[in-house]
Amino acid sequence: MPKDIYQSPYRAYRLDTAARDNEQKIQIIIEETDLLITLTNEIHKEEVIVFCTKEIQEQRNILKFWINLHPEIKDSLDPIPAPQNAPLLISAMCKASSYAHVGPFAAVAGTIAQYIATKLHKYLLEKNYCSDVIVENGGDIYVYSFKERHIGIMANPNEHCMVGIKLTKEQFPLAICSSSATIGHSLSFGQGDLALILAKNASLADALATRYGNLLRTKQDINHILTQAKQDYHIKMKNNPFTEQTEKSGLLGVFLQIDETIGAWGEIELIAL
Repeated sequence: MPKDIYQSPYRAYRLDTAARDNEQKIQIIIEETDLLITLTNEIHKEEVIVFCTKEIQEQRNILKFWINLHPEIKDSLDPIPAPQNAPLLISAMCKASSYAHVGPFAAVAGTIAQYIATKLHKYLLEKNYCSDVIVENGGDIYVYSFKERHIGIMANPNEHCMVGIKLTKEQFPLAICSSSATIGHSLSFGQGDLALILAKNASLADALATRYGNLLRTKQDINHILTQAKQDYHIKMKNNPFTEQTEKSGLLGVFLQIDETIGAWGEIELIAL
């Protein structure tokens, strides 16, 4: 029997997130891009909005331009090669999709989250502010942090988060990306409530979340997907395509849920919230 799909544009799960005493939360919406940014309250909100709005608009303009030239970037459900001379945003999406066997647009939200987090982290460093940054883009998250963080796992938008992930400061920077057949408007061929991926590269995390979400149709699929995850650990993709660093890694952890059945593997510690 098909499941009910929660498609409300109101992101009620954000009400369950609390900023620390020395942090603030800022929402920035530009067309389809809806970011919730957590960062130090040393910096004025207006300064953050101006900086991030400029960066988001630039990347959205790049995305629109290349989609006009190559509509398959948005429309294809299968991997495509990055067009010649494609900018970093597009090439990162295309490369991640080739590893995950999905279309490039499956990686767009995570890629934008990592791009904005990277730019804002660098900006804060230059200003001598605390450079911890969390950028959430529709459930796809990129985090820079020098302290432990807890990320809630929400498989049902009508309930409060009961389970979360404990992330140590040594794991950051890190992407936490998710896909669901029952939450949101994104296309999924699965029946699972949640497929969540940890990786250094957000494009890869987002694309693999889509792939695993597509494969998750019954509880019997969980073991098969976890076996695949162990293979995807060996993927070597640049941790951050938007910096000069050259370190590479693959999938680091996975959490799956379908109805009352869950599965997890990798560098992931579950906690009660």
